Amino acid sequence: MKKIYRLLAILMFGMLTQATTCEDDIPKQNYIMNEDKVPQEPYLTTISSDYFQANVARHGWKWKGSWRIGEDGISMRYYATNEWDFMPNDLYFGTDSMTVFLYKQDCNLRRTDSYTYDAANNLIKSNAIVYMQLTDADSLNITFIERLGNYYYKSSYERMLPYEVNARWNGSKPEQQ
Repeated sequence: MKKIYRLLAILMFGMLTQATTCEDDIPKQNYIMNEDKVPQEPYLTTISSDYFQANVARHGWKWKGSWRIGEDGISMRYYATNEWDFMPNDLYFGTDSMTVFLYKQDCNLRRTDSYTYDAANNLIKSNAIVYMQLTDADSLNITFIERLGNYYYKSSYERMLPYEVNARWNGSKPEQQ
């Protein structure tokens, strides 16, 4: 009987240690830092404009988490909650304009501006957000290298349901520029 309890204790300890997360569990990736110190994916898969319009545009995207990319292009730290002085944004891409939903302490705002999609580099160019490079996309999830505040992050988003997009629109007001 003692052997069974010992075996159960070992199994439970193994399960508990598997359920915890540590810094080593964060996926490491080497980014190429260009001359402007902007991290670039070393093996970027081109996402065509047609694919972008079919799978990313006309949808809202809810922020899931971000990994801050170190200045060395290697080190990363995971952020799942607001550990900084601003909040990551939810996004909506139309066919030619994008809306960034900003979460501030006193109110929720939205910033809408036109954008262009550069398929050769997977770049989304807009005044609505400083820098966005699409690194992965399917119909349910997208991943960007983006600049949030003073740092670059690899951020992941999941597709919002229509009622979530409506709630973002109805719960925010246009930002005064």
